[in-house]
Amino acid sequence: MNGELMLEYKQYLRGKYRNRNTRDNNYKFANLFLGWVEKEKGKACCQLTPKDTKDYKAFCLETYKVNGNVARLNGVNNFVDDFLKRPELRVTAPRAVQVNKQVLSEKELEQYMKSAETPMEKLIVTYQVDAFLRPNEFGKLRISLHDIENQIVYMDDTKTGNNSVIFTPNMDEAYKGYLRARVEPKNPEHSDHLIIIDKGSHYGKPISENRADYIWRHTKKIAARAGFKRSVYPYLIKPSAITDGFNKKVNPKILQRQARHSRIETTLRYDHTSDEMAKEYFNKAQRHMDTDSLKPEDKAKVWMDKLLANEIDLKTFKTGIDVLLPKKHRGNDIGYV
Repeated sequence: MNGELMLEYKQYLRGKYRNRNTRDNNYKFANLFLGWVEKEKGKACCQLTPKDTKDYKAFCLETYKVNGNVARLNGVNNFVDDFLKRPELRVTAPRAVQVNKQVLSEKELEQYMKSAETPMEKLIVTYQVDAFLRPNEFGKLRISLHDIENQIVYMDDTKTGNNSVIFTPNMDEAYKGYLRARVEPKNPEHSDHLIIIDKGSHYGKPISENRADYIWRHTKKIAARAGFKRSVYPYLIKPSAITDGFNKKVNPKILQRQARHSRIETTLRYDHTSDEMAKEYFNKAQRHMDTDSLKPEDKAKVWMDKLLANEIDLKTFKTGIDVLLPKKHRGNDIGYV
């Protein structure tokens, strides 16, 4: 019923948006809306009324989660207002809500990375954790866009903010290791594509741009090997890595830069520090060991730990050891020093 109109809308989106994801999502949400109107109301696009868009909004709010409706209803608004030039059909889209995901802890994140076995898997986990790549961005990686000398990887057609990420030493190691094992593309036109499928019916072909399924399958496979009992998927890795950065006291501006966010507020939304993480921090920061009941040699070991942690200087350490242990026994008592 609306076939010709949607072809026209597709051309309109190509002229308005450079990002393919943005074009595809706007087209998809407009198509879903018109399909619902046709099925539930028996109407074509030219017959739309404000009540139709309001009823569709009510359907979405009852059927889907809040954050999904942000893009879904904004997609409808872009269609009816910008393309159809009928602002009276607009609806108010909900605001996104903060979702506190149960992200991977530092230990779990390390476990995930260590479970990558092949050069392909090591490339994937490293670019996920160090570059915060979304699963649909891996297909856009190009060898020629890796500026190794200046430690920059350029990201063509990115979603937000800066169009490059810092090429970390871990990424460099994974990248070079993968190139040594990378299969030759069947088509010479694909020689610049970084990731070439190395198994199955698509052997020798690059992974599709804007498709997340290839990275999704590898992520699930690596997570299963790591022994996780809960669901681990690509869109959990990014907030886990950013939260881990916050917990390690990485400058938020560095995290913002690597995540390619134009606004720091966007980066802060990825901080999913849990109650358990907060408890661990305070217990570690504020726990004071009672050393009064310790033997002199055990007290000396505590002082040694403080020295290694830069909590005391060498002069203070030597003074403390002189008080705790007689010189003639010091070498035997704290031999590990």
